[in-house]
Amino acid sequence: MVRVVEYYTRFQGVRNRLTGLPPWARFLLFLASLPGILLIALSILAFLASLLALLLLTVPLYRLLKLVTGTGEQAPGAETRDSDAADFGSPGRKRVEATIVDVPPAEQGM
Repeated sequence: MVRVVEYYTRFQGVRNRLTGLPPWARFLLFLASLPGILLIALSILAFLASLLALLLLTVPLYRLLKLVTGTGEQAPGAETRDSDAADFGSPGRKRVEATIVDVPPAEQGM
């Protein structure tokens, strides 16, 4: 917690020093930091473009492989279970059944 307070006071000090500068000096500082800001924005854009390229290449292949291997087909009883899901209010909700077995303390091996 002490470090958080220390970092916060450092941040406040830097902010006070920057706001204490005249407007023309702040403008020059902004111009000096502009290339770095642009590089960060371009790297984020490049990451998003590579992610999009990855998805554009892999999703069609994944669907094709699912179709070829037959794992994309639904089981015959899957349609009846989908109608049961509507009873719970939304299609994403499903019924889960569980059995809890309580072991007496003497049988736990303690």
